[in-house]
Amino acid sequence: MRVGKSIFIGLILILVVFNIGHSSQLHVRSGDPVYDYLERMATRGLLPGYMDDTRPLTRDYIAEQLQRLDEQRPELSRIEKEILDEYLADYRYELTEDRHFHISEDRSTYHTFRSMKTFAHAFKEAFQYSPSREELHLVTYEENDNLIWLDWNEMGRYERKGSTNRLLTQHSYRLAMQLGKNFSLYSDTRIFDVQYDKNFNNPPDEYKGGFLASGREGSFGFDREFSFDYANAYVQYTSNFGRFSLASEPLVWGNSQHSTILSNNVDPFPFISWSKMIRQFRFSFFHGSILPAEPAETDPETGSVTFGEKYLVGHRWEFALSDKFQGAFTEMLVYGDRDPELIYFIPTVFLWPVQHNLTVRNQDNILWYFEGEYYPIDGVKLYGTLMIDELQLDKIFKDYYRNQWIIQGGLLVTPNIGWRPTDLTVEFTAVRPWVYTHRVPLYGTYTHNGRGLGFYAGPNSQLLHIENRWWLDARQHLAVQFEQLKDGTNPNEPGDNDYYPLGNDPNQNYMHRDPALDNSTGWLVGDIRTSRELGLSWSYDLTNVFRTELGIARRWEKDENYNLYSLQVRFDI
Repeated sequence: MRVGKSIFIGLILILVVFNIGHSSQLHVRSGDPVYDYLERMATRGLLPGYMDDTRPLTRDYIAEQLQRLDEQRPELSRIEKEILDEYLADYRYELTEDRHFHISEDRSTYHTFRSMKTFAHAFKEAFQYSPSREELHLVTYEENDNLIWLDWNEMGRYERKGSTNRLLTQHSYRLAMQLGKNFSLYSDTRIFDVQYDKNFNNPPDEYKGGFLASGREGSFGFDREFSFDYANAYVQYTSNFGRFSLASEPLVWGNSQHSTILSNNVDPFPFISWSKMIRQFRFSFFHGSILPAEPAETDPETGSVTFGEKYLVGHRWEFALSDKFQGAFTEMLVYGDRDPELIYFIPTVFLWPVQHNLTVRNQDNILWYFEGEYYPIDGVKLYGTLMIDELQLDKIFKDYYRNQWIIQGGLLVTPNIGWRPTDLTVEFTAVRPWVYTHRVPLYGTYTHNGRGLGFYAGPNSQLLHIENRWWLDARQHLAVQFEQLKDGTNPNEPGDNDYYPLGNDPNQNYMHRDPALDNSTGWLVGDIRTSRELGLSWSYDLTNVFRTELGIARRWEKDENYNLYSLQVRFDI
């Protein structure tokens, strides 16, 4: 084991041995709909100081916010109260001394297949809807401070693009454990299979990069098939000193719908982390191992690949200065092609001067993000992010290629129309060319396994996002969404005499640019491609374990226009 990792893990073990007395905190995955609900309540002015821009948060923190809302029930509409009651039931373990509804007074364990009676009961539960009912689990164990939840999930989605079809299925399990008051453990596995017609072979949104098993003949009348899979896990210890984790799970940092910092656009990577919250201030740190875009070695006989060393370091300071204003500063650093640097394992060190002293030629890549959220009146939130990668002060307002910035701004409005809650989000993101790139692309670009860690569309792009969400009742939700994406593309192909990279791929080397464009690199360069999509989605809880989602969209691209349809059914117990 390398020296840097050995010392840091040793420090964690020392803290574990000498600190006891606080409960552990299971994570709430970054895409959980409870975040949308709490963000709405915070915008309405009911949760001042609530911070959810560094995800995943913990169940304890979410439960605390739900309890704050429960104390303000007169301020909620009827449907908002119904939704709150659903979440209060789901977070029963953190909020009350009650036992899970499946566990009797004389037992501490329940599992579906324990007897014919329990199986029949679970089968009945699967085909009925009970309001304000805690989530079901395949296996439940709760005794004193020990907890085990085992869940099983199946999903199937039929999609149609124009006249072509595909079928996506997902098989997964989740295991969550709490051992005593301090330790939390978690593991999940998701296995995806896609059957598709030959003209509908683009990966679905669930694909985040990594190994894609393709080339097989399809089944069920489809032409071809491919598959991919992911696993998340963490081991966590909580004490007075904060939360220490060894983990591999999605991280989402940022206050927007399409984050430019960490956006869950990549497959999970392993990291060690520490975070601590003191009143309205939160500090987060992690040091992770990521992959270059290309392997260092490839065995021609077996096809096996070996990647070089590449690492990602993140520091984030969040603060609520008042009930009306919140801010954050984030610095990210990418480095590689050497052993881990011990100084980058110090959570509170300021990375910029360290990077300059360690690497005189600046082969380590550092990025800064400044964020703000302002609530001018109850029901309205303004938010924005400024990212700075490279900066030359004397050319700051000119079309200079080293002005590698991102500007993002948004508005969230959260009225009640009648009894029905609705949210309107308008968000614009502009990403200059050469953002996320580096002069040592294999080890310095802001990518993991070739995919961007931040904004999903990459550099040399602009996105307008408008979304209107409706909570029709506690069981069904409706959303209308419009997006317009502009991105600069290269009119030439690599190998052409006139080819130069334009900074539209985060894995490019900005040293290979066209010098003639150094002082005429605008916000978009190259051939500008525009795509638009208008879509509607509706979700409905058929029962407490079955959920269906319907999607309809129209997409306009440069060379074709087409309709998209999807029907998804999810089973979760």
